[in-house]
Amino acid sequence: MNKNNLPLIEFNPKLPKLSNSEKAVLELLVEAGRLIVPIYLEQEKQAKIEIDKKEIEEESQKDPAILSPYTALEKVNGEIVATPYHKKYAGLLKPIAEKLTKASEITDNKEFGKALKIQSKALLDGSYEEATAAFLKIESPYIFDIAIGPVDHFDDELFFGKASYQAWVGILDMDGTERLNNYKSVTLSARRHALMSKGMVEAAIIRAKVLDVVLFSGFMARTRFAGVNLPTDTNTIEKYGAQVTLFNQPNDLRVKEQIVPTFNKIFSRGFKEGFSQEDLRRGYLRSIALHELAHSYLYYKNTAKNLKDLFPSINELAATVLGLRLAGTLLLKDRINEKQLQSMIVAFICRSFSLIEGRRNTLPLVNYRLGGLIYINFMLQNGALKQLDNLVYINFTKVFVSLHELSSMLENLLAHGTRMDAELFIKKYTTLYS
Repeated sequence: MNKNNLPLIEFNPKLPKLSNSEKAVLELLVEAGRLIVPIYLEQEKQAKIEIDKKEIEEESQKDPAILSPYTALEKVNGEIVATPYHKKYAGLLKPIAEKLTKASEITDNKEFGKALKIQSKALLDGSYEEATAAFLKIESPYIFDIAIGPVDHFDDELFFGKASYQAWVGILDMDGTERLNNYKSVTLSARRHALMSKGMVEAAIIRAKVLDVVLFSGFMARTRFAGVNLPTDTNTIEKYGAQVTLFNQPNDLRVKEQIVPTFNKIFSRGFKEGFSQEDLRRGYLRSIALHELAHSYLYYKNTAKNLKDLFPSINELAATVLGLRLAGTLLLKDRINEKQLQSMIVAFICRSFSLIEGRRNTLPLVNYRLGGLIYINFMLQNGALKQLDNLVYINFTKVFVSLHELSSMLENLLAHGTRMDAELFIKKYTTLYS
């Protein structure tokens, strides 16, 4: 675990029996992941440099590289200069690339080895799309999974555009992966018609896996996400597909640190007797699974451009609400029971209250906090939730009805909304409880 506030968390999952070559590959992957730390620390320093948004917009007309996800911005002699990541951090990236190349040479899995080699090259020359495609094209699930490089951009405070360096290294959870793919097949078939009728971008393929996590580094260590859906660029998704990944250990950590304490605080003794800690753990993992799968059914070409800085909050909440709606399909298909569906709803309510009252102010958490605030207020306004004497009371029937209404509103914002539309929506549902 992380004890020094560095963007690095090393978990200690129970490992399956590994061959000598697999042990060597895993060691190299972990070493490569650790080396992301100094790069991300440099990015955190870079984020503190004050550059005016208007100035960036004006300068980007002369140099489009300024708005690239993969450039670092600096002021030199009063002018904004954009330096490609692979040049800016070349010295720090070289040893990472060397370890990935070495791992690619000793792994027994040819597909994985090929993807590692392409990823190594991408770190040094900026060919990130090629690397993304290589990993998405791996046909058969392999025992190891890694993401490393400038992968996501939820903590860019300027235009939600700059990618942050991150890494994870994981071991495939076969049973969990099988369950997740079962959920995927049911929810995707239920959503297919809506995808086509609303003109959404359809992913070339959606792969899904569950991992036991060995390491989180960089952005992932700061956020400790329990699941991700990558890539985020709709053009890449349309060409190569998307990957839904769930992480067991971060899920358990979040349940222990946030969900259970909040559950014990906001509900009555009688209500709490109906849900065990294991119910909450599984409920939260299911809600994360459906949240990430729902992202795959909410791709719109210009949403991020239209909603600007408000896009992350609207998009993440839309995925959660749609995911809970899709849980109804799992219920109808007997993949889950009513108690399991209720556990998912209870877990997300706890997560929302925990975020609202939390003190961590990193940008990704601020975005999720805003989404949680909207959700709680919407349910309060609809009578699905009530607060009395510092306790929360749930009307599950009204929650189910309200989910459909809220999901439709959020999807309409994603499909057709402007930043002004999103701002008005947010103001409307952040006035009761704040």
